[in-house]
Amino acid sequence: MADTKELRGEAPADLVRALDALALSHDLTRHAYCLMVLEKHVKAEMHRHSLIVAMMRGNPMLPDADGASGKS
Repeated sequence: MADTKELRGEAPADLVRALDALALSHDLTRHAYCLMVLEKHVKAEMHRHSLIVAMMRGNPMLPDADGASGKS
């Protein structure tokens, strides 16, 4: 079994109703639909950020790995 953590929180009712409709159209539960959407978003963002880091390697404007900002 995969390592899991709980993900929950309040959301606007209109958004939840829209998520329910979209989930139903995919024959998924709301939770499964949200996980699918979040996973796609995270993968796209991580890809985008990895491209930025690769292209900026050696550029002093890229912050150091320890979180320090580049030269001003």
